[in-house]
Amino acid sequence: MMAAEDVPDRVVMVYRFSGEYSGTAAFDWNAPEVGQRHNCMLFLTQSSEEDAFEAALAECEQFGMHEIQNMRCGRLQVDVLNTDSYRGFACFYEEALNNGSSLVWYPHEKPDAG
Repeated sequence: MMAAEDVPDRVVMVYRFSGEYSGTAAFDWNAPEVGQRHNCMLFLTQSSEEDAFEAALAECEQFGMHEIQNMRCGRLQVDVLNTDSYRGFACFYEEALNNGSSLVWYPHEKPDAG
């Protein structure tokens, strides 16, 4: 796995938020259905360990996410990616290092019709 220290002057920050998928992504990705609201995590490669909400919002728009609410920022602690609980996030971390960002959305279960 590539580590941030292998890429000089780069850090991966994680932005958690709730957003609605507009269907207007700038590229193809495993997106939710248009109009659905989801909790999401944006992995964003940055040059410094400071929050960059404007850059994060712009990147969310590239993924077709809008009406962003409750955005929070934190630094990804790379060592947790080696634990069973967080190993599944390693691919998103690597994608952010290689491509600049990665976005994960959490599906909501639909209520029963009965």
